[in-house]
Amino acid sequence: MLTPVYLSAIVLGASLLVYVAYRKTTTLIASRKFARLHGCKPAKADRHWDPIFGLDFVISTIRASRGKYQLEDLYERLTRIAPTFTSNVLGETLIFTDEPKNVQGVLATQFPDFDVGELRRQATVKLLGHGIFNADGPYWEHSRALIRPNFIRKQVADLRLMEHHVMHMISYLPADGTPVNIQDYFFRMTLDTATEFLFGKSIDSLRPDATAESKQFSWAFDYALGVIAQKLRLGPYNRFYQSFKYNEACKYIHDYVRPIIHNAVEYRQAKNLLGNEAVLGKGAGAEASMKARKILRDADAEKRALLDKYGDADEAAKENDNDERYVFLYELAKHSGNEKELRDQVINTLIAGRDTTASLMSSTLFVLSRRPDIWAKLHAEVATLNGKPPTFDQIKDLKYLRNLLHEALRLYPVVPINAKFANKDTWLPRGGGADGQSPIFVQKGQMVIWVLYSMHRRKDLWGQDAEEFRPERWEGLLPGFNFLPFNGGPRICPGQQFALTEASYTIVRLCQQFSKIEVVPGQEDRPWTESLNLTCAVAGGVNVRCWK
Repeated sequence: MLTPVYLSAIVLGASLLVYVAYRKTTTLIASRKFARLHGCKPAKADRHWDPIFGLDFVISTIRASRGKYQLEDLYERLTRIAPTFTSNVLGETLIFTDEPKNVQGVLATQFPDFDVGELRRQATVKLLGHGIFNADGPYWEHSRALIRPNFIRKQVADLRLMEHHVMHMISYLPADGTPVNIQDYFFRMTLDTATEFLFGKSIDSLRPDATAESKQFSWAFDYALGVIAQKLRLGPYNRFYQSFKYNEACKYIHDYVRPIIHNAVEYRQAKNLLGNEAVLGKGAGAEASMKARKILRDADAEKRALLDKYGDADEAAKENDNDERYVFLYELAKHSGNEKELRDQVINTLIAGRDTTASLMSSTLFVLSRRPDIWAKLHAEVATLNGKPPTFDQIKDLKYLRNLLHEALRLYPVVPINAKFANKDTWLPRGGGADGQSPIFVQKGQMVIWVLYSMHRRKDLWGQDAEEFRPERWEGLLPGFNFLPFNGGPRICPGQQFALTEASYTIVRLCQQFSKIEVVPGQEDRPWTESLNLTCAVAGGVNVRCWK
C-alpha cells in the first residue's frame, strides 16, 4: 500500500511531467505560428550517421582541428550542402551560414535579437571579467561608450609610438638572408605597442634582455588565450575544463596590471582634487593636495620620459594636446574610478590590440614573401615616400597597400568564425526552402555560426578567381556585408582603424628597410595553414629571409 509520502511524490512527479510537456507543446505551437507568420521554411540539414547526438560531426570537427583544416572543412560543407544549413551537434541543432543577408541580420538589422551569450562569458570570465568582448545588453553599451572615444583620429594619427616599436623590431631582424620567423616578431611587437598604448608602459618583450616579468607576462597572455579558445570550442562543456596553469596565468596578468591601474586612478583623483579651488583653500586639504601634487609630478615625469624617447617623429603628433602623451588607461579613468572595471576593459582591449594586427601582418607577409610581383608593386608605391616615415594621411593615400591588406583580410580573415545566440524566437532572411531563398526560423537559445573564411571565398560573390590572391580586385570595389574583417553593425570593432594603421605603417617601414623579403628555400610550396585560437595566425610561422 502506498504511503501518503510516496503518493505525494508520485503526484508531484506526474504534475511536473505534465507541466514540462505543456510548456514544450505551447512553445512548439508558438514557434510554428511565428515561423508561418514570417514565411519561414526549413533550411537544408547536414546528413549524420548519428542523427541523435551528431557525434559524427563532433569527431570530424576534432579531426579537422587537430589537422589544422577546420576552416577548409566548414568551407567544403557550406559549398556542398548549402550557404545556410543546420547540423546536429551533441543533440543541439546549430545553424551554419556564409550568407551575407543572414550575417547582416545577426549583426545589424536584427541586432537586438542576438547575444554573444552566457557560454562566451563562462569561457572568458576568469581572464576578461566583464568587458566589451563578452558583454551583452546595457553593460555592453556602457563598455563600448567607454572605449570607442579612445580610438578617434587624433589618437590613431599619432604615429610616434608605432615608429618606435616598429623600428625597434626591424633592428632585430637579420638583414643578411638569415632565416627568421617574422610572425613571432609581429606578435611580440604588437604586444609591446598595445601595452604601451593602453598602460603608458610597454613590456618590451622584443628586447633580447627582456625582464623575467616581461617574459612571464608574455607567456601568461599566450597561455590564457589558448585555454579560452579551447573552452569556447567545448561550448556548454567548457566548465569541465580545469587548468591550474590557466588560473596561474590569469592571476599573473591581473597582478601585473593592478598597480598600473591603481596609479591611473590615483592620477585622475589627484587631477580632480587640484582642479577644485575650493578644496585647496581648506586647511584640512593641505596634506591631500601635497600628495596629489607628488602623484602628478611622478606621472608627468613618466610622460616626459616617453616624449623624450619618441621626439616628434610624426607631424600628426602635433594634433595632440600640447606635449602630453596620450595613454588609453588614463583617459578611461576619467570616466570610471572602479579598478576592477578598468582592469576588465583594458584586458578586453589588449586581446584585440595584440592579436588582430599581428595575425593580419603575418598572413600579408606570408603572401609577400612568395609573390615577388606583389612585392615589386608595393615597393614601387612605398618608394614615393623617399624613405621617410609616413604620416597618417600618406598611409591613407597608399592605394595598393590598402588593397593588399584588404585582400589578406578577405582570404585570411583574422576572426574567420563567429557565433551568437538568439535571445528570443526570431528569423533570418535566407536559407529556407528548396532554393534557399526563404526565411528560416531561429528558436530562442539557438546558436547561429557564420563563417567568414567561406563567405570571403564564395565565387558567386567574388568571381571565379575568388580563391586567388589578387589585390587589384579592390580597385573601385565597395563591398557590403560580404566583407566583414572587423565585424559589422553596432559591434563593429572600434579599434579597426588603429589595427589597419599599425599594419600599414609596419609594412611600409619593412619595405623601406629591406630590398626584398623572400620565403625560406624549400618552403615555397607550403600552403597557408590555419593556427586557430581566438584569432587565426599562420601555422608553422612565416619563415622568411630579409636583405637590406
